[in-house]
Amino acid sequence: MRDSEVRDGEVIRDRYKLVAPIASGGMGHLWRAEDLLDGGFVAVKLVRFDQENLRRLDTRERVAEEGTLRGRFKNEGDVQRWLKHPNIPEIYCQGVHRGMDYLVMRLVEGQSLHDFLEGGRQLPLGPAVAVAVQVAEALACAHDRSVVHRDVKPENIMLPWEGGAMLLDFGIARSLHSAAPRYTKEGTSIGTLGYQAPEQIVGKELTTRTDSYGLGCVMYEMLTGRGPFLAADPDVLAAKHRFEEPLPPSCHAAGIPPELDDLLLRMLAKDPGRRPGIHQVLAELRPFQPVLGDPAPQPRLHPDPTLPLRVPPENPPSTAPLRHPGGPVQDEWLSESATKKTCEQAESELAVGAPGEAVRRLAELAPRVREEWGARRPLVRRVWELAAEGLRLLGDCAEAAPLYERLAEDVKRRTSDEDRTEYAVLRLRAAECGLVFGEIEPAAAALAEARSLLGQLSDPRRATRVRRVIQEVGADSLEVCTDPGITAAIEDVLREPGA
Repeated sequence: MRDSEVRDGEVIRDRYKLVAPIASGGMGHLWRAEDLLDGGFVAVKLVRFDQENLRRLDTRERVAEEGTLRGRFKNEGDVQRWLKHPNIPEIYCQGVHRGMDYLVMRLVEGQSLHDFLEGGRQLPLGPAVAVAVQVAEALACAHDRSVVHRDVKPENIMLPWEGGAMLLDFGIARSLHSAAPRYTKEGTSIGTLGYQAPEQIVGKELTTRTDSYGLGCVMYEMLTGRGPFLAADPDVLAAKHRFEEPLPPSCHAAGIPPELDDLLLRMLAKDPGRRPGIHQVLAELRPFQPVLGDPAPQPRLHPDPTLPLRVPPENPPSTAPLRHPGGPVQDEWLSESATKKTCEQAESELAVGAPGEAVRRLAELAPRVREEWGARRPLVRRVWELAAEGLRLLGDCAEAAPLYERLAEDVKRRTSDEDRTEYAVLRLRAAECGLVFGEIEPAAAALAEARSLLGQLSDPRRATRVRRVIQEVGADSLEVCTDPGITAAIEDVLREPGA
């Protein structure tokens, strides 16, 4: 049974009764549904196979394309369930109903930013920054877990009636973790023209700074009532995004501070390495955002995106320490035997390529074991190494990088073959994590440093290990580098004898 045949009144998972269709998107139909257990309402998204482009395919091609759609749909659910953030709708469950994949998620009722801005409407500075900050916070949650949204645009930003801003539709989001499945052919352009970064348009490898460009386009439109580039012809519009420099937004609208002019132009840089990462974007936006106690925007807006920033929540979140299942909290005794057991569990997870709960518990323990037991204790180093490696493989590069960097600093001044090998590998892994955020220059520096250390290693096995990691990180660096000079330097490192 196809999703086009779904009717109101159908019950999914013996719990969610479809009430009325809300919208249809690129991959799915969205329904309002009643939760028969608690009487509330949820959103149910069903994958759609009734697209015109699918009908034109022969049977073999259609089956293959439907498999890709199912993969993307499952990916959307997996990603959003992983990203726990107040500005990203929560996924409650996912499954298959009569052959149709579905997601059940929080129902967000309001108005899309696209509809809110219809007709070239400009937003006052405060509301525009409020939207940008909340979307950037959602993106920061994704980027810290090495997930790129790839389709930041007004249609995917919802302004709930109760206030705020939500980032929707992770259907084409992609984990930058190398082991994550891909549902887009290499070299394929994906996203929405007018908000795509130059590297998206030509199908190049993406980084988290690809989303900085999309958010820059959205901010430009909120503040000026128009995008940074205009053209009726799609090819001309794509060329403008690739080659033309945008005018400062203050050329189109009054009242935009010079600092935001500068920020937006950097977010719209052609070279992703020159764009600010999302955390830097947030830091530069915060001085301009509404704060607690500020008056409502004038004229009043409905929905009002500034509300969560101006009005304290009725039920503030608890400040009690979080407890991992089976893991210690700060006031519990730190057990050496329990820590060793968790290390063994983490090693088992890594051995099968599935880092999970044990790795997470070690990441939580890492600062505390170092503080209480000291950095030189072998068990402490074991905790940190397993946590760093596991988080990297999970895609939590923002958490893994500082662990690698601290471990490298611990052995930097030691001169044994083992310590030099560890230092080179740890520096390279930290740099590899930075590539997710477009940090290509530190990667080039780490590659050059590791290459120079190779000549100081007398043990051929250790040298082979360093060479292998140089090749891995070098290949990843070349995929994301857009600077010809840095590209040439990396290629020189990889070509040198021994590397």
